[in-house]
Amino acid sequence: MPMTILAVISWVFLAIRFCVALANLLQRQWLRSASPGVTPLVSILIPARNEEKNIRYLLESIRHQDYPSFEVIVYDDESVDSTAGIVRQYTDQDPRFSLIKGIRKPAGWLGKNHACHQLATKARGEYLLFLDADVEIGKNLISNALAHLLQKRLKLFSLFPQQTMVSWGERITVPIMNYILVSLLPLSMIKNSHRPSFAAANGQFMLFDAEVYRKHWFHHAVRQKMVEDILIMKLMKKMRYRVHTLLSNGQIRCRMYSDFREAVQGFSRNVLEYFGGHILTMLLFALLTVCGFIFVFFGLPPEWFIAYLGLNLFLSVIVSLVSRQPVFKNLVLLPVQKVVFLWIGFLAVKNRWSGVWYWKDRKIEE
Repeated sequence: MPMTILAVISWVFLAIRFCVALANLLQRQWLRSASPGVTPLVSILIPARNEEKNIRYLLESIRHQDYPSFEVIVYDDESVDSTAGIVRQYTDQDPRFSLIKGIRKPAGWLGKNHACHQLATKARGEYLLFLDADVEIGKNLISNALAHLLQKRLKLFSLFPQQTMVSWGERITVPIMNYILVSLLPLSMIKNSHRPSFAAANGQFMLFDAEVYRKHWFHHAVRQKMVEDILIMKLMKKMRYRVHTLLSNGQIRCRMYSDFREAVQGFSRNVLEYFGGHILTMLLFALLTVCGFIFVFFGLPPEWFIAYLGLNLFLSVIVSLVSRQPVFKNLVLLPVQKVVFLWIGFLAVKNRWSGVWYWKDRKIEE
């Protein structure tokens, strides 16, 4: 009897996740092409630490934007490589680009939050666009994003980039986050509900109404928190501001990590926030998604087990389509991705209990 109960719960949970992912697909939760009709100044703010491999691609893609009114400010966060030298090549040629030499972060701050706060204090724009240095943007991105923000009367608009995956280590890790996001959260509810539980954001792209940002200085408000993007959105929802998050339709791309170790280290920092910061919720998700097929195999008739496996595969197809990721590769690697998720979850719990994380050669303590 207990196995049957677990099997039924696993089936119901899978069906709910399938419906959520299908809703995200049918509602076309991607950023669409549109023109804002106006051209207020947009401040593009880029925190950068040892980004010599990436930042040239971003700055070059910004230069080719079809949006005419912007400034670019890069914060060199104590880089020890040629990041600053690359940025100076652009500041010497284009007055719209400028570079801030970073200072040692004060006690009580995390590095990225401090860098973003410093950038915001120097920005002049009516809108503040925070971009990570490892993204690359299409020529219509600012126009499309600003149009969406203005049309929906948003105070914050965030965007999940389309992920570029090269190594097998990336392919068995990076899709996991979209697998969680797209199947657990109806993205339309981020905009349509003020409940903080309906919150998702990505610090790689966050576009703020500058007036609202300067009123609250959001990166200062979360200065000691690692997952600042989601926490800022939750804070803004509590303040009853209109916010929204969509998926990229190719307007912004990113290769987040270069190998398995880096991806696991990165995702173990933030995976708990996908579950409201609750370890128990994440463990229940892992139990039902990774072990659910065992419960169904032993607890229900064979035809229900076959249908369960089929629906799992169909869910992976839908998540891949919504996320603009390769369907066949995700199908083949799905079992491995689930096992890797267990490892990421274990590291997240271990780090939470120890209170220590490492990222970009910095020791982070909460």
